[in-house]
Amino acid sequence: MKVSQIGFNKCGTTSVNHFFLRNGYESVHWDHGSLALRLEDNYLHGKPLLSGYENFDFYSEMEFVSSRCLYAFEKYYQELDRQYPDSLFILNARPVEKWVESRLNHGNGSYLHRFEKIYSYYRETVIRRWKYGWHRHHSNVLQYFYGRKNFLLFDVEKDDGRKLKEFIGCSRLQALFYKHAHKTA
Repeated sequence: MKVSQIGFNKCGTTSVNHFFLRNGYESVHWDHGSLALRLEDNYLHGKPLLSGYENFDFYSEMEFVSSRCLYAFEKYYQELDRQYPDSLFILNARPVEKWVESRLNHGNGSYLHRFEKIYSYYRETVIRRWKYGWHRHHSNVLQYFYGRKNFLLFDVEKDDGRKLKEFIGCSRLQALFYKHAHKTA
């Protein structure tokens, strides 16, 4: 069974990844952008999206951002669902204002700077675009997975390991292994 985290970075991706790692799952988190680039390449060449990463159980932070381009998981969750029909999907979320603040602080501002270059926008316009993208993605995901049992909306500030354990449905999972990591000050 494959589990994909389909929420944005800076929404507890590391915390959820560590939960799966501590519970003995083979997990890949970001992989320095290589995971997102591989998904993009596989898609463009008509291969299964996870080709090259088949041996993992959990996938998170499928994003690559440079000063010239952005590749992200957002356009692939439906294809992942089609190609891997027994998969589970977790939309990790937090309040949008806290998410934006965390992104602004990420890499001492270098993350924002890369987006300014990609879009040729200044800070306030990038923030508006982030917020629009966050709301659009959440709305699309919630509509797509409405009523489905292979989907979990996980609020990283309110939910805990028990919710993840219940969703995965594996008695060997230890709920106490969910702890916040890389929390923004």
